[in-house]
Amino acid sequence: MSDHNDSGDPDPAQVITDSWRTVLGVPTVVADDDFFELGGDSIMVTRIVSYLRRALDVEVDMLQVWDTPVFADFRDAVTALVNKGTE
Repeated sequence: MSDHNDSGDPDPAQVITDSWRTVLGVPTVVADDDFFELGGDSIMVTRIVSYLRRALDVEVDMLQVWDTPVFADFRDAVTALVNKGTE
């Protein structure tokens, strides 16, 4: 899967997936994975937020991880933030 979409911008879903894989040190992430069950903690939350800020130029509130710890929900919430910023 490409890390960029047709316009050359990073693909948000792929970047979000990569952020979880990188920060949590897991080989794959699936829709129903839970951030905290995968070993995530408050330090890793700050790393996820920082990763997404750099890669997608989006401000994700750290509470978003606690509010949506299931990967699919988190991915959808962050993708909505990215899309809102490009409107």
